[in-house]
Amino acid sequence: MGLFSIAEADGVRPILLRSLGVVLIVILTRFFYRGYVERSRVKSLIAQGIPVLPHSWLFGHLPIFVDFRADHPPDVNIYMFHNWIAANFKKYFPGEENVPPVVYLDLWPMSGSMAAVFDPIAATQFTQIKSLPKDGIMTEFMNPLTENLDIVSSDGQLWKTWRQRFNPGFSPRNLTALLPEIIEEALVFVNGLHNLAGKDGKWGPVFPLEEKTMNLTFDIIVRASVDLRLHEQSRQSPSPLKAALSEQMKVMGMVTNFARVLPAIKMPWHRAAIRRNNEAMRQVLLPQIESKLRSDSSTSQQKKTIVDLAFKNIDKDDLKASKEKLDADFIDRLIANLKAFIFAGHDTTSSTICFMVKLLQDHPEKLAKVRAEHDSVFGPDPEKAVEILIASPHLLYSLPYTLSVIKEALRLHPLAATVRDSKAAPGMALTVPGSPTRYPLDGFGPWVAVPGVQRNPKYWPRPHEFLPERWLAVEGDPLYVATKEAWVPFSLGPRNCIGLELALIELRLVSVLIARSFDIEEAWAEWDEKQGSKATPDHVVNGKRLYGVGNGTVHPKDGMPVHVRLRVHKPAP
Repeated sequence: MGLFSIAEADGVRPILLRSLGVVLIVILTRFFYRGYVERSRVKSLIAQGIPVLPHSWLFGHLPIFVDFRADHPPDVNIYMFHNWIAANFKKYFPGEENVPPVVYLDLWPMSGSMAAVFDPIAATQFTQIKSLPKDGIMTEFMNPLTENLDIVSSDGQLWKTWRQRFNPGFSPRNLTALLPEIIEEALVFVNGLHNLAGKDGKWGPVFPLEEKTMNLTFDIIVRASVDLRLHEQSRQSPSPLKAALSEQMKVMGMVTNFARVLPAIKMPWHRAAIRRNNEAMRQVLLPQIESKLRSDSSTSQQKKTIVDLAFKNIDKDDLKASKEKLDADFIDRLIANLKAFIFAGHDTTSSTICFMVKLLQDHPEKLAKVRAEHDSVFGPDPEKAVEILIASPHLLYSLPYTLSVIKEALRLHPLAATVRDSKAAPGMALTVPGSPTRYPLDGFGPWVAVPGVQRNPKYWPRPHEFLPERWLAVEGDPLYVATKEAWVPFSLGPRNCIGLELALIELRLVSVLIARSFDIEEAWAEWDEKQGSKATPDHVVNGKRLYGVGNGTVHPKDGMPVHVRLRVHKPAP
């Protein structure tokens, strides 16, 4: 019997090996065929006379990203690629007068291939005229946080229904009603700067500004969403909600890291971390939702949180639903969207505050104009600005130069972009004004190259300069920008960022509360001394220590180390 088993095993082993060999051959055949298709697609573009980056049958466009990495510090954000390729277009597109309006990127097998779109009119063709669904990389990025139950990564009727439910919560009217609460959180931020500021003309100790702005924007978005005060700015350690979200963001960042080879996000230990983090966030958010469900929504108070307004009129967009009979699916989607809002609502705005401070530091004449505008609207005493704002919140919208500074900061330092799925529109091709060339999208995910769009010299006079005045220019002025679609930090069309108005309110408010009270300056020498052996003084981009880092959304290098000093405000004569 033993000899029979051995003989049987000897007979089965060759069959198993042959089967495994066949499977391996099939896998390799599919792999190389996919590679051939991807590479042939680019060769077809070249045959049509479309400008294409230097392309390899073996490596596609991956060597271009090797060049990009070689020219930058190791922690640079991939988002910086757009400006880099535009600055080096003569090297990679010899004979062209500028970077092409569409730059094709064959990234197989590291990622799906993309078409980086540098022309705003071309970008409107897949974001506004025909709003294509989000690309798989976008849904994959958000999946660990929301399982794609959110309006950022979902599509179709589901997205439309939930977008309509949340729109009232982000309306200017509702956010203005929430302004006292937003101011309350902002004053904690200001007090924190006071505690770190030097006196009598001296600078205070160095600290990462982003750490403070991140806690500020986190407190604001959570309070606006569910009316919960986390006191993140005064805690010694992160709250459970922030700690879990921060850990989840690290996992999400793996998706956008083009250097990855293995799908690390699918490893068992990552899946366990995702479940653990989501459960921790649910334990904080669910009680707030249940509290809102128990409250009387019929009260006529003007102020409503985002959750309050999501409940309102729910039976009108879903006849089977009511506030009293919400099913588990509704709660799951509500929590998913709250997590998406909290993530997006604090992450990008905090970084924008940092880059705005940096630009005003580098352009003191622009900062002087901001301070003069605040004097004219709120009076010469900065201490009275809060009292005046609470009494007259509409004055926050009476700051045209301050808003111009904010828009210019967002133009020069955009922090996110959209990638769409061209499979939803077979045969679609992009066109640009004044050119007969058609840029096919089949096989490429169109990626709005926001940094390139917002510095495109075809649309922006003096594109690389910080000129808030351009936003006040009228037709006929050399700085006037006729193509409004060329400013897309919040995207355009029906899928634009729902939190745009909240972000602009926060940025205006922070400007009002700090511009006249503090001097804020980068402090890299002190930071390097504090970091010791961990300091990276050789990490520079275009000669500057401050640049965008991170695997996901863009963050300032080292959190933007600064020091602060109190100033005695002297109104301009």
